[in-house]
Amino acid sequence: MKRLGALAAWAGLLSLELVVALTYDSYGTWWHWLLHQQVGWGLGLAVAALIAATSGRRVPAAAALVGGQLLSIVPDLMFRYARMPHEPSMDLWLGHISIHTGPSPVLVALGSLLLGGWAYAGAATGRRAVGIGLGVGALMLVTGACLLAGPVPTTLGEYPLDTARVLALNR
Repeated sequence: MKRLGALAAWAGLLSLELVVALTYDSYGTWWHWLLHQQVGWGLGLAVAALIAATSGRRVPAAAALVGGQLLSIVPDLMFRYARMPHEPSMDLWLGHISIHTGPSPVLVALGSLLLGGWAYAGAATGRRAVGIGLGVGALMLVTGACLLAGPVPTTLGEYPLDTARVLALNR
């Protein structure tokens, strides 16, 4: 029965991911979803690893992934459903704005996902120092990228090269 519950949680997570990805894709911003998915998942796993390594309380991986991604996309939800424009204060949501203009956004996102995943694996296997070190590393990577970010874009055309192809296709 426990396996069935775990299987249902993972199936639900994958279904949710598909819906979110298709929604972003319908607006031509799949790259935006991918960036925030990786940052959210990475930092969700990093925080779960830190909780497990410091308190001994395990956070299920699916909950860490969903929680991290939801925190990462809150500004997009506010933009879409509350019609709130993006602004610099939205960086409080896991660097939502600055992650785009920081150094190597895709590498930072992938790095945070890998560090968070390895931190989670370390903490889950009882390697507290690994879980803490890599978890803090994931948080520092994203924080550092946001601190090194360029000015906040005011139009979609001012975003870094990761959007240039999308803009050209939409014209």
